[in-house]
Formats: sequence, C-alpha cells, structure tokens
Amino acid sequence: MSTEFSNIKTADKATIKILWKNKAQETLTCHFNPEKYTITRTIGWKPQAIKGGDTPATEFTGGGPSTTSLTLLFDTSLENTATDVRTITKKLWDASRIETGGSDPIKTPPNVMFSWGTNWAYEAVITSLSEEFIYFNRDGIPLRSNVSLGLQQIKDDDSFGKQNPTSGAIEGDIYIVREGDRLDLIAAKAYRKPTMWRTIAEFNGIDNPGSLRPGQRLIIPPARR
Repeated sequence: MSTEFSNIKTADKATIKILWKNKAQETLTCHFNPEKYTITRTIGWKPQAIKGGDTPATEFTGGGPSTTSLTLLFDTSLENTATDVRTITKKLWDASRIETGGSDPIKTPPNVMFSWGTNWAYEAVITSLSEEFIYFNRDGIPLRSNVSLGLQQIKDDDSFGKQNPTSGAIEGDIYIVREGDRLDLIAAKAYRKPTMWRTIAEFNGIDNPGSLRPGQRLIIPPARR
C-alpha cells in the first residue's frame, strides 16, 4: 500500500474552535496535510550607535509573538448531500470581524484554538484570511475551497509547535503531488488502473494533465463500481 495518500474522511483532520466571548463557541473541521510547517518568531533588538565605531551596540527590547501560515482544505463534495462550502468557512470570516454585544467596551475579534493530532494545539488570533474556491457543482455552487490562514500566538508557551509533521500517513483520498508525478501514475497507485486518470482530473477540475505542480493537493474520489 502507498503511504503517499491520506484519508479525507478519517485522517489528517484539524479543528479550529472559535472562542466567542458573548455567544456559543463553534468548531470547524478541515483537512490538513502539509508538506512543511513553518513557525516564525521575531526577537526585538535595537541598534545603539557608538560614536566613532562602525558596529553599533544592540539592546534587547523583548521577544515577539510566534506566527504561522496554514493552508486548510474544506470540502463538501464527498458528502451524501453536497452543500455550499461557504456555509462552513463563513464561520472563519465571521471570526475575523469584531465581536459585538456583551459589556466589554473594547470590541475585538475572538481568539481561536487550532488543534491537529496530539502534538499541535495552541490559542491564537487570526491575522490574515483568504479563500480560493476550486470546485463547483453544475449550478456554480462552490463545494471545495483552500483557506489561507495566518495565526499569531497569544500565550507564551511551547504549544505553538512541538514537533515536525510528516506528509501523508496512510492510504486514502488525498494525494500530495511530487516532482515527476503524472496523473496516470497517480491513478495506478490509487486504483491500480492508470487509465482512470481522467476520473482524478475531472474531480479536481484539471483541464491540462501536464499542469501538475509539486505540493499540489489532489482529492482521489472513490472508484465507481
């Protein structure tokens, strides 16, 4: 069995809990299987000029927050009743806006709790958000989207990242394209039938089979029986 697939229904799922102050908290589930995972932290140093010197002294001004950028896949196309994916992702868009109500005079967007597996869980604020719709039904309703999410740590602990993730754990329905991959080779791995490459292409809206790029995510639909 290939280890290049991960199951869209049972594995590699991440959750985002929206920590509303003035209303019920909400939890979104998405598919998350990165090839890489980058955390950035700024450290404050201020140069102090030294008269007659070329190299200034530096003064430590404090540590900055850790930040990371995530690409999350939301998909409703494999559900029994496919629904507009925006009904799910709207919760994230709402969480990027100022929360109203309550007695707090300072209005801010809610915090979020991102969790993935047993090693990644942290509380953060949303710093950036964009959504790319990549699959539609015949009526033009979007069923699948990639959400790019920027998060900034708000608590000073080690939970922002404990270990490096690995790409793809078990056989299943998401495939990460690698250098030199072709749709017929992917179909051979997924279905043991190279001729089923058109099934993958049609499901992922690929018009040009030669347009695959490393790191691209493909959803492998169930084989028709």
